[in-house]
Amino acid sequence: MLDVELLYFEGCPSWERAWAELGRALVELDLSACVCLRDIAELTDAEKAGFAGSPTIRINGRDLAGYEGPPILACRRYLDNGGRGWPSQAPLRRQLRAASASSAPGGEAAGQSPSR
Repeated sequence: MLDVELLYFEGCPSWERAWAELGRALVELDLSACVCLRDIAELTDAEKAGFAGSPTIRINGRDLAGYEGPPILACRRYLDNGGRGWPSQAPLRRQLRAASASSAPGGEAAGQSPSR
């Protein structure tokens, strides 16, 4: 099962759209995932590490776009989606499939019902 987090901060105008796009990708790919919405104001400094702005999506602990730097307290823009504040479906699906394949027994993707 995938572990997926969407990290955001209060006042972010894009986190709800990112949340919807993430849910859409999981449903359409028919993946099972533990999905958690997390306000960074409630996180420890260690948990904020790698936060690349709001919204940040982590799949199995890794940033969707591979960011590993210090926390950035700003609105995030996704270049793959024309600079909008949420990622497009292509990278979401690609990373979800890859994470699912690597976490499935034998390294094969498992198609299961999503849970949120």
